[in-house]
Amino acid sequence: MRESFGGYCPAHALRFSGITHRVEHLFSPLEYQREMSEYATLAGEIVACCPELRYLAGDRSPLYFASDTSLPEYPYLKKLKVYRQEIYYIAPLLRRLCSLESFELLQSDVYDGPLDRVLPPTFRLSTLSISYTNLSPGQCKWLFASSFQTIESLEVEEVGESLGYLSEVIGGCLKNVHLKSSVDGTIKALYMFAGLRRLRISESNFDTEALLRLPSSLETVAIIFSEQSMSSVLRLLHSNWQPSLHSLDVYYSPSQPVSWQLIVASNQCHANDLQRACAARGIQLNWMKFS
Repeated sequence: MRESFGGYCPAHALRFSGITHRVEHLFSPLEYQREMSEYATLAGEIVACCPELRYLAGDRSPLYFASDTSLPEYPYLKKLKVYRQEIYYIAPLLRRLCSLESFELLQSDVYDGPLDRVLPPTFRLSTLSISYTNLSPGQCKWLFASSFQTIESLEVEEVGESLGYLSEVIGGCLKNVHLKSSVDGTIKALYMFAGLRRLRISESNFDTEALLRLPSSLETVAIIFSEQSMSSVLRLLHSNWQPSLHSLDVYYSPSQPVSWQLIVASNQCHANDLQRACAARGIQLNWMKFS
């Protein structure tokens, strides 16, 4: 493969996608494993020829790098996104991403044993997104210890106890957290993020008691537009929760009313109460469209 590129390819962005569920049934289990293995190895060889990459994405375990794979440094690669990827298979690559700033893990498997025998990454991330991926304390340390002073934004969804483990590694520098779903288990771990400035919760039902135990450092809170979420925030505001709070963002979808008058009409009681509670505390209330 390297010979076909002359050992070098000037690509700036690459995305590899494995066999989709729509055609997976056309292969026997053995054929499927062989095809995926060959594809992942080929994808790894292509990446090894592209030292000028700015963006790399892999879907459904499409990347594989053997421990002895010869890889260049990737000084321009700032963003990596992997989906259903065994992290051990890209561990040699992670070590070469010295300039990586954004890392997104979705439904990706991490195994403790093999990682213990691989040198950890040295990148210094600023943003991290983890969804449907459970990490152990050792895995969190291996992946993110080099970023303990630089990660400022974290987005999580269905991560189980991983948020608590992450807080032990990156809790000191984190400023912005977005909880996307199944938030109650993760909210309980937020008290370990002492310097948190912005919290966004994208679920209507959340544990207000756990939020009451957060350190008083928040400046902005964001919720979704629903009767339940607005009622919960009202209770928090009336208890003088988070004295440093100066902004409340309420997100609504484009299919919901867009003008303030229609928003009030659709849920007048809670919308008016929320406006009065914010005004009483000098908090700016912002109605935001989902992007």
